[in-house]
Amino acid sequence: MNYSPLILFGLGLFGIVIHNLVKLNEINIKQNGNIRILEYLKLERFTIILSICVVLVALLVKDEIMQIKQLSTWVGVSFVSIGYMAQSIIVSIMGKGQKILDNE
Repeated sequence: MNYSPLILFGLGLFGIVIHNLVKLNEINIKQNGNIRILEYLKLERFTIILSICVVLVALLVKDEIMQIKQLSTWVGVSFVSIGYMAQSIIVSIMGKGQKILDNE
């Protein structure tokens, strides 16, 4: 299938949304259904923006990424994965960075 850049961007955003829904579900279970979604979004807004930037960069350089070219029929799934993994990696890196700063 031939995806337009807009569709690929949307699929990347969908990956970011999936990641955030997984995290929201974990928090919701821990707090017995008393989750504050707006508070979560306020805390996570910068990681979400960074993840959107990663999806945009992947979209801009998708012709240069050999792995995406080799997946040809799986480009849509690749962009969902890029969005999901970008959110996961950024959250992980920022969490480790904050721990290092807190220890200093």
